[in-house]
Amino acid sequence: MSKKYFAIIVLFSVFIALQGCGTSESASRDRAVEVDSDSDTTNYQELADYLRRLPGVRVTGSGQNTTVQVRGTSSFSSDTRPLYVVDGQVRGTDYTEVNRFIDINEVKSVRLLTGSDASAYGMRGANGVIEIVMKR
Repeated sequence: MSKKYFAIIVLFSVFIALQGCGTSESASRDRAVEVDSDSDTTNYQELADYLRRLPGVRVTGSGQNTTVQVRGTSSFSSDTRPLYVVDGQVRGTDYTEVNRFIDINEVKSVRLLTGSDASAYGMRGANGVIEIVMKR
């Protein structure tokens, strides 16, 4: 008889434990954040100045030594840089190359993608994706 109650208690405990493992919508880490296209870019000298406005983006250094990271991302490799996409074309993860290519006065909008929103870019987007749309 005690084995019967023990089995019921174990099943009930497992059920309670599994209920606590669920995710709530508010705890979701997936997000897309966009900086409005009507922003005045004349105060910016480089792309890093624009990226600092995005919540969840950490920009350190300046010029050739600029490092951009998306908060909340982790990587199995040592590379934690986000993927840059300009007008739908993948430009890689090298901020310096992308900054050379971008005329900051021609930026229409910048959007940060993380989680499942970045999954369209596969493993390359695992550290977040920064989508840049130009005015031209």
